[in-house]
Amino acid sequence: MSHRTTVAARKPLALALLASVLAFPVLVSPDPQEDPRHGPNREDEPRAKSFSLRRAVAFTDAAARDWERSYRCVTCHTNGLYLAARASVSTKSTNYRRARAFAQEYLERYVVEKEKPSGQRGALEGIVATTCFLTLSDMQTNKRLSAITRRALKHMWSVQDADGAWGDWLKCGWPPFESDDHFGVTLAAIAVGATPPSYRRTSTAKEGTRRLLSWLQAHPPQNLHHKGMMLWAATSMKDIADAATRTQWSAELLAMQREDGGWRLADLGAGTWKRPKDTLAELPSDAYATAFAVLVLRKADIPANHEQLVRGLQWLRKEQRKSGRWYVRSPKRDGKHFISHAATMFGVMAFRACGERL
Repeated sequence: MSHRTTVAARKPLALALLASVLAFPVLVSPDPQEDPRHGPNREDEPRAKSFSLRRAVAFTDAAARDWERSYRCVTCHTNGLYLAARASVSTKSTNYRRARAFAQEYLERYVVEKEKPSGQRGALEGIVATTCFLTLSDMQTNKRLSAITRRALKHMWSVQDADGAWGDWLKCGWPPFESDDHFGVTLAAIAVGATPPSYRRTSTAKEGTRRLLSWLQAHPPQNLHHKGMMLWAATSMKDIADAATRTQWSAELLAMQREDGGWRLADLGAGTWKRPKDTLAELPSDAYATAFAVLVLRKADIPANHEQLVRGLQWLRKEQRKSGRWYVRSPKRDGKHFISHAATMFGVMAFRACGERL
């Protein structure tokens, strides 16, 4: 297909997606009215004078929008997780609907039109992850799968390895998203578990799920982040782990909470998710691990008023930055520190899971 034909073929889709964003303005709830100029992720950014979930949501809106404009792709740590985080607040937000349209168009390009991947754009992990995040978004927004999501799920299963994983998933030593196969497999389990029973009964989904569960059985979780992802997946896919195992994993995660109320990514990664020169004993609690722990423990039915979850949220309240984000130092090297975006997405979901309102 020529570039001219590809662009022409996308015009009807683009117009339809734009219309879906602009239609019915009366029904769209207003987005948080906060300053969107969030700037780079910096360790020296001042802490907020007071906690604001509204400011955190506004940061996620700006971060997702800026990523789309700057990188023209969907990534786990920013506009991918955003689809799940923003839906936990409102599915009528114009920012959220724009991000959904962007993800749909991204899948249209690489799944339907078969545009050739270029670098990370269109790479396997990006397509599988976008499919999963859009699946979660569909179910929170419309309680059903859109046509493009169904097409993308079919593609996802078609590129799944026989052993149940996606072995070509990028593994560049950048935890937790690009360090092993486990994240992709459990993310797929979370997404498929959220789909309607009618979809899960299809032969394609049943076979893909069978392979996925077989892989997880053959590759037991190696760290607490793995176990946390499986706790999340087990909320709707009980074959992931039995009740006793889920209780044990929750207890292990609770036991890893630090005296200040936070958790650390290095601990979730069994002491390995850190820079080579870092001394484990000197690493502080961080917002990614804390927000992730609170969220998955809520998914595991730990009550929101549990003393340790309350302490975790208190830690997050104190550590929010002026922009609304939570800063997290990259576990690999200095630079963009995009794990701060993921921390903020999980932070929004954690507070919402515990009943916090805007």
